[in-house]
Amino acid sequence: MSTAVVDATARVPLVSAADPLRLRLLGWPTSRALAAVVVLFAVSAVLSGASVSRTALLAMLPFAALTAIVAAGQTLVVQQAGLDLSVAGGISFGALMVAKYGGPGQLGIGLAVTLALAAALAAGLVSGLVITAFGLPPLVVTIAVNAILIGLVQFLSGGYSAQAPEALTGFAVGRTLGVPNLVLVAAAVIGLAQLVLKCTVLGRRFELVGANRRAAHAAGLHTRRYTIAAYALSALLAGGTGVLLAGFLSTTTLTAGDAYLLPSVAAVVLGGTALTGGRGSLTGTALGALFLGQLNQLVQTYTQTTAVQNIVQAVIIGVGIVVQLSIATRLRRQAIRRNPT
Repeated sequence: MSTAVVDATARVPLVSAADPLRLRLLGWPTSRALAAVVVLFAVSAVLSGASVSRTALLAMLPFAALTAIVAAGQTLVVQQAGLDLSVAGGISFGALMVAKYGGPGQLGIGLAVTLALAAALAAGLVSGLVITAFGLPPLVVTIAVNAILIGLVQFLSGGYSAQAPEALTGFAVGRTLGVPNLVLVAAAVIGLAQLVLKCTVLGRRFELVGANRRAAHAAGLHTRRYTIAAYALSALLAGGTGVLLAGFLSTTTLTAGDAYLLPSVAAVVLGGTALTGGRGSLTGTALGALFLGQLNQLVQTYTQTTAVQNIVQAVIIGVGIVVQLSIATRLRRQAIRRNPT
């Protein structure tokens, strides 16, 4: 395997093995995301030591883990040059299903979770099929699917919240060897997905389809299948996030997933995955989710006003995204100058 970092669309090495170590590290999106996380935690320690205390971190990590799980699915969609705006509805639907029907007097937790994931998967398949079959914009299709999911949540709930089963709550808020269980779940999801994406033929084909659909089609790949799979997996992970969120919060609301829509996209971009498709880093996405979690923790130590929190976070996230994209653009231009052919 080559040691060069490659722009999958242009097929030009962004950074070669002959470049200085500093430049090679800068060329890896994950290293940039890691640097941002390190800087944020250092700043947090200086500005508010309480925000990096053990208690604060244990309170923040489960939410960062939930963001990482749903953002992992969003990463797969973005790698196919798409965007999934139905994840909010998928989370809300998954949370409602397990909370309303998972109790002992209902379907039971096992069957409720299965139905929640199956329904979320079906919604993702619908999105992928409509987008690939009719060539409609992903934003339009996923917004429509999100509206359907939210409508189902309102219909099934009757407008009332529901209580999650005690077994699910016990797992979601529990810890194993001092580590929150949700963090372990997120690590398993990210690790497995990253392994498949980077170390298997299927993963390399998936990246090729996202980077250059025409070349992939010419190579005999069924490009539509990869796009459909991306939306299906994104919806499945959104539904799973909803199940875990219901357990962690104990009760669920009709808009439980709304708070995870924009963070799922921000984590992807902060993690270095290009919105134009192609190569992506699930590890970078996880670091992006951690960045967002700690940022929220830091801002909350200074103000409890939601409006102020949203403004400050939006500004910092915007700056982070601009820096990430500008570095990638600069490296791409340098690579093109080095390899004009």
